[in-house]
Formats: sequence, structure tokens, C-alpha cells
Amino acid sequence: MQSNNIRSLVFIALFAALFIVMSAVTIKLGGSFVPITLQTLGVVLAGLFLTPRNAFLSIFIVILLTAFGLPLFSGQGGISTLTGATAGFIFAFPFCALLVSLAVGAYLRGSSIKQNKVLSFIVFFLIFELFSSLCAYIPGIPWLMHALDFSFQKAMVVGFYPFIIGDALKSLVGTILAISLTPYIVHIRSSTASSKTQDSIYQA
Repeated sequence: MQSNNIRSLVFIALFAALFIVMSAVTIKLGGSFVPITLQTLGVVLAGLFLTPRNAFLSIFIVILLTAFGLPLFSGQGGISTLTGATAGFIFAFPFCALLVSLAVGAYLRGSSIKQNKVLSFIVFFLIFELFSSLCAYIPGIPWLMHALDFSFQKAMVVGFYPFIIGDALKSLVGTILAISLTPYIVHIRSSTASSKTQDSIYQA
């Protein structure tokens, strides 16, 4: 049990660091308040490799450290970052990682993952596209409208339409990794799960 807790802490810290690195990769579109980053890919990877609790914590810790002033979101930090135009997206990320992990865990319990690679590819892509990308827009767009006094259409033009292709590409990368590394994913998830769930919830 103690070894599981230590492994969990290590992986939480590892994927928090990975998310920070991916947040640092930033492309600012002209006139846009929402930069292009690899953050959603970080969310995908956390949800893919970690249990739901650990996936949530790995991203939430980054938000917590940002609140203390560390520049962890595209080189920005502090309360102003967490209440700025992109705050809706930022606070959605831990929940997106949680949802990705829950969906991945549910799918890995089935035997189809070993039998039909095409089906697995489609399912993983839909999981990542829906939960790591599209779900972030649910709070992200309304908050963008509130923070910048934008209309819905203006918020979509600035904060959604330019990112559709990029989101799909990041989901595609996550899907390729999921298919290629399935045995390692199952092993990592089961090794950090509680003893009550190791043999059932996270084993494929």
C-alpha cells in the first residue's frame, strides 16, 4: 500500500511537470487572447496513464502552484492568470484529465482493446477529442465572454475555431500513443491503483 502511494506521488509529480513543459510551448495568434499550447496533450497523457484521482491531482497541483505566483501557464502566473480570459479553460483541465482517465479505464476493462485495433483507435480518439478538448470549451467560452465582454460569436471566433485542427492533431497523437503503449499504460495504472481496484478497475 505504501509503495503504491509513493508511486502515485512520483507519477503525479511527473505528469504535473510534463504539463508545465507543454504549457511553455506557446504560439500566440494575432489578436487572440487564447494561445495555442500543448496543454490539452498534457491532459490527454495524464488521463491516459494515471488513475482518475492522480490525473486530476497532477493538473490541479499546477493550478495551485500558479496561484502562488509561479509562471506555469504559458509563462504567466499569479491570481491574475487564474482570473484572466483563459481561466475557464485552466480550471477545466483537471476535470478533463479526470474524465479522460475514467473513460480510458472503462474501455481498458473490456477485451475489445486486444481484439480490434481499428475500434480501439476510434474509441481512444473520441475519448481524447471529447473529454480533453471539447469539454474544456464548456466553461472556457462562457468565461471568455464574461472576462472580455465578448458576444458568443466573437468568443467562438477567438477561442474555438482557430483551435479545432490543433485539438484534433493532439488527440491523434494521444491515440497513437494509447495504441502503441497499451501494456505499459495498463501496468502503470494498475501499479498506482489502490489494492481494492488493482485486479478489476484498471486491468485490461
